[in-house]
Amino acid sequence: MPQIFPMNWLLISLIIMAMIIIIMVMTFYIFMVNKNTNYFCKKNNNKMISFKW
Repeated sequence: MPQIFPMNWLLISLIIMAMIIIIMVMTFYIFMVNKNTNYFCKKNNNKMISFKW
């Protein structure tokens, strides 16, 4: 039991962190596409290209 519990906790924490990162990226992308597409593309072309991986 002492060896199984930390593994489960680590897996659960990794899953929660992955979900939080995915939700943050999706909300940021939707916000950018809906509101700041023209402004962001005109102002920061280099940052957009580097941010898109």
